[in-house]
Amino acid sequence: MIIDARTVEPGTAVDAEVCVIGTGPAGAAAAAELASLGADVVVLEGGGRGDEREALDTYRGVIGSGAHDALEAVRQKRLGGSSATWGGRCAPLDDSDLDVRDWIPDSGWPIRHDELSRYYPRAQRHLEAGAYEYSASRSGFPASPVPTSDVLTWDDTWRWSPPTKLGPRVAALATADQVRLFVHAGVARLQRDPLGGAVTEAVVVPRPGVEFTVRARSYVLAAGGLESTRILLASDSGGGAGIGNEHDQVGRHYMTHPVGEVGRLVPTAAGRALALGYVSSADGVYARRMLALSRATQEQHRLRNLKAALWFADPKDPAHGDGLLSTFALTYWGLGRARLGFKSAGTHAQYTGTTGIGRHLRNVATDLPRVGAFAASWARPRLTGGRILPSFMPLDSTHCRLRFDAEQSPDPQNRVTLDTARDALGQRRLRVDYSVSAEDRRSIVTSMRLIGGEMMRLGLASVDLSDVDKVLDMPLTDGTHQMGLLRMSDSPRTGVVDTDTRVHGCPNVFVASSAVFPTAGAVGPTLALVALACRTAETAFATSRSRSVQAGTGASTVS
Repeated sequence: MIIDARTVEPGTAVDAEVCVIGTGPAGAAAAAELASLGADVVVLEGGGRGDEREALDTYRGVIGSGAHDALEAVRQKRLGGSSATWGGRCAPLDDSDLDVRDWIPDSGWPIRHDELSRYYPRAQRHLEAGAYEYSASRSGFPASPVPTSDVLTWDDTWRWSPPTKLGPRVAALATADQVRLFVHAGVARLQRDPLGGAVTEAVVVPRPGVEFTVRARSYVLAAGGLESTRILLASDSGGGAGIGNEHDQVGRHYMTHPVGEVGRLVPTAAGRALALGYVSSADGVYARRMLALSRATQEQHRLRNLKAALWFADPKDPAHGDGLLSTFALTYWGLGRARLGFKSAGTHAQYTGTTGIGRHLRNVATDLPRVGAFAASWARPRLTGGRILPSFMPLDSTHCRLRFDAEQSPDPQNRVTLDTARDALGQRRLRVDYSVSAEDRRSIVTSMRLIGGEMMRLGLASVDLSDVDKVLDMPLTDGTHQMGLLRMSDSPRTGVVDTDTRVHGCPNVFVASSAVFPTAGAVGPTLALVALACRTAETAFATSRSRSVQAGTGASTVS
């Protein structure tokens, strides 16, 4: 059943066994897992079925110290959440990402990698990413033309979901008798029993001045890193600092993934034979090799993790004479100028500085057959429903660059708090104080030099990294991966959730989000957060079955 929360009578109480807050990758997976277990589930989505300006406005925030993308540009308030703009890239965290590394303060997870990895195959199915196989040699890639290296690894891969948009999946799930989906059901706060500590109800505000509640035995908070944090901070009706925040940990240790492109590379015949672009794996899924430093090299140089890949030449400079690159630059220049959400933020924001528009247009005009052929190949799977080529990636130009996706260290001073400004629903907006440290930037520079040097030594490419020091002061503001804000820990003094992702001191609230990651790793968080959501759903279900329904308050009930 799908219900528009704006039609619910004020003061209504909705009863459920489990309440899932959010319908992005984590919320969709948690709801599906709970339904398969036979739970009576209420799912709350703050937005509607599509992109609505009014809903997104409630995601606006305040940028404090440092620099960060606009908060409404890096998240989606709609059915399916961030999956609506997700590119589909999947990879598991490295074993070492969960280990204590003495050169990274506050590193180490309180669970081992095998506890997470047993849920990865289930996450693969939710995301339609094919087999749980992330080895290039076992995925149908061509054999490496060069011997293995003690410094550089290239057998690990990324895999791509079609990408799966989860809005239709959640809507279909709501046709089951035991699942009720409320849209336009933004959660203002959670109400807590002051004696036992359990949450008794979620307060929903569908429109200004109107509230109703959802009473459940357990709650799964899966509203994305930033919004899940806001809800816990706002749940302070008892005059405290919010739920799970007795030791001022909610909203701290905020991490994203610094990304950028540097260098000038010309692959050799061996480099081209290594197949560093997109490859269709043995099971028909797009995959791509990662270039990474070995664990021993990271330990030797005391580096944060980092993954690299070949990237196209800088599209912004029309001197490249390439019609495809000019088409790309003009497209993102237009999106940036129009400030069209996700594609105008993060690493894409650089294209607002594109110059020489006339020369770009001439490049397109003189390269029309190639541009047209690419446009047809780009549009075909979007019209037929096939797997989509993950990104624009012409590697046939005169040269290419190295792109990095880097790990950021957890820092308690990178944090979000509640601002005094309020949105249209009367809720306090988030304030973000965030920056990438000088040490993290130096780690990126060292890593890129080591990767480039080893590629040269192995004869994979000629490499010029004379511009790599620009990483020391380039803007690194991408906020699409929101980690660390509600970190997992053994103690409430050092984090917000325990090893079951249960909020410390609150027996029936669980968090399904990359916000619980104690460290970030260097791969996108989606596969790991969906794996954690599957694990969290099991625990939330067991908790709901062990608890009795809270006593009613005399309000009317929707069942």
